[in-house]
Amino acid sequence: MNGFDENQTQQEQKRDTLEDSQLNGQEFDSTTDLGAESELKAREAHEKHRSYLLGVATSGLFIALMIISAFISIPIGPISITLQFLVTNVCFLLLGKKWGAISAGLYLLLGLFGLPIFSAGGGFAYVLKPSFGFLIGFLVGGFFAAWYREKVGKTNFKTYLIASLIDMLIMDVIGVAYGAGIMYGYMHLTTGAWEFLMAMLIPFIPIDIIKCVIGSLICPKLCKYSKIY
Repeated sequence: MNGFDENQTQQEQKRDTLEDSQLNGQEFDSTTDLGAESELKAREAHEKHRSYLLGVATSGLFIALMIISAFISIPIGPISITLQFLVTNVCFLLLGKKWGAISAGLYLLLGLFGLPIFSAGGGFAYVLKPSFGFLIGFLVGGFFAAWYREKVGKTNFKTYLIASLIDMLIMDVIGVAYGAGIMYGYMHLTTGAWEFLMAMLIPFIPIDIIKCVIGSLICPKLCKYSKIY
């Protein structure tokens, strides 16, 4: 009986030892999983914070460039040739819909609230200028250009060029429609349609296409530094 009892006791001890090792292994695996999950969350939080700081910094940079580009202008009739379309187009294509819209939107708000950062000044009265429609077009056209680029997901010249042409088309439609409303509806001018288009649109199309090409050449080289969206 004693021998049998000792053998049974040893088997029970082995079984308890095996159960303890399995339990410890499960606890170790659980701890490892929790550690890996915590590390993943920390990395995601760090990347999100980094993306936010990069967005703020680059947004501020592009707002400054928009202001500078507004003063590099050649007046032609009711509107001027500036570098603003080039800058805002590149801004949206590099920063994406969110940060591009923040940059262009803040620029417009700063100008409307009185800062003389538009090509012909600033203040809320600027909305009565025929050229203000193009400033709105920068924002709307840039947003859809960024949407197209993000949807395609490519960062080559062709993609940027198509997106830039989308931006230009929307900007011109909004700018011309707004300008017509101000000139004919508010100012009550009697300018003919051809004269109006010559003053507001036609001479600027080749120049804007060149800006689209320049932006499409710049963006592929800079896109790797602007992964914030």
